[in-house]
Amino acid sequence: MQYAAEATTHAAFVTRVTELMKVREISATKLAQLLEESESTVKNMLYKGTSCTRERLVQLARVLETTVEYLATGSDITKADDVSLMVQSPEQLAFTLGILAKEPPAIVVESVLRTLPMPLRLLSEYGLTPESTRAVLVNTDALKSVVSRNDIILVDISQKTLHEGVYLISIRDSVVLRQVSPVITGFALTSTNPNILGTTVPIDSDTGLPKNADTRVIAKVVCRMSLSAL
Repeated sequence: MQYAAEATTHAAFVTRVTELMKVREISATKLAQLLEESESTVKNMLYKGTSCTRERLVQLARVLETTVEYLATGSDITKADDVSLMVQSPEQLAFTLGILAKEPPAIVVESVLRTLPMPLRLLSEYGLTPESTRAVLVNTDALKSVVSRNDIILVDISQKTLHEGVYLISIRDSVVLRQVSPVITGFALTSTNPNILGTTVPIDSDTGLPKNADTRVIAKVVCRMSLSAL
């Protein structure tokens, strides 16, 4: 395959990397952590023209959920049949969206997939887009009869107002997974765990958002993928 000369320059490569970093909401510091490289090495590659090794290019493609060919040549990836989603904890997702101020620890369960290949056709069937879809590892037993610990769920980060369903919600710097149902004063958040008390989130009638500034909607849960052993 022939490629335009300007598409294979280091400047073009950096442009594609930085655009994907913006879409994935990954800073240079975070990128260095995900690549297991020093921050200076990553910044030299992005800002000082340092060449990218083959090994680092492969890692970049994995972290940025794209292909090596796209990063290296700019070859169109819009015709790809699937998208690769990085699996995050609920807290990691909240941090990358700017909802949590403190970065949580990385997932340490070795048996969990780090990335999840997902057919675009399947996303479309659930009304999802690659831009708004995230893969999240369940790390709570709050909704055990609905989703289990270590299940992977697909969530829609474009859903910022509450409706009937299951949501990830940040309350006072903590992330909770709850069933949501409308009540007169707003929405009731409930759990299937008898040890977890329910609560009610008052809603601003003008914005449709929670009245309390310390309560923010992270995403709506759309479907789950069980990784439980048989």
